[in-house]
Amino acid sequence: MRIALCDDEESCLLQLRAVAEEYKRERAEKAVTVAAFSHPEDLLEAAEKQGGFDIYVLDVIMPGMTGIALGLRLREAGYDGKIIYLTSSPEYSLDAFRVKAFDYLVKPIERTAFFSTVDEAAASLTEKKGKTLLVKTKERSVKLGYDSIMFVSFNKRAICYHLVGGRQVESVTVRTAFSKALEDLLADRRFAACGQSMVVNLDHVTEVQRDAIVFGDTYRPFLGEKLCRKLRDTWAEYLFEQEG
Repeated sequence: MRIALCDDEESCLLQLRAVAEEYKRERAEKAVTVAAFSHPEDLLEAAEKQGGFDIYVLDVIMPGMTGIALGLRLREAGYDGKIIYLTSSPEYSLDAFRVKAFDYLVKPIERTAFFSTVDEAAASLTEKKGKTLLVKTKERSVKLGYDSIMFVSFNKRAICYHLVGGRQVESVTVRTAFSKALEDLLADRRFAACGQSMVVNLDHVTEVQRDAIVFGDTYRPFLGEKLCRKLRDTWAEYLFEQEG
């Protein structure tokens, strides 16, 4: 499990890292690695090189780029690790909602609170990781992780899985209804049907516009106003559940 820490105040970052390293020693079974950054841009660069982190612990107040802005950049880049904010005030809760923050830690950081919050985030990660489905294509069978799927579309009786990073996997012709073919996927709370020909992974949605969905900052499928209104409500409900 990879944990990234970011705080521009040296003393706070040192104290945070000390607690995180203690967590690493006491949770040896989780194979924890800890990376500390004093500048948001350095964290973003490291995330790009390593494919993201599992948990981000970010200070809210930082010069140049706030923790909220950093969280948005991470989400726009497609990184869906759990974000835990360091704060001394709850006034940023609505902004944090936009980046699907997992929780808050109040400064100065207490060992018990840190351990408890990171344990909960790790449990949430474990629950989601590992789920896969087997897709039969014309050439071969491909195993896809649920986490890797941004959205699924249905066209000419073939199911197309649109994956993080831009890859697409298209199934052979299916003879059942789209919803029936994807019933296992739809049984997972993070996936939601949009009409009769699309299923989206709510974890990868960064914005629901008037007539389109946005994934990261690259993919923008158009759905129409009615479906977007319904999806906006579903997405908001899902995010509230995750924060709860």
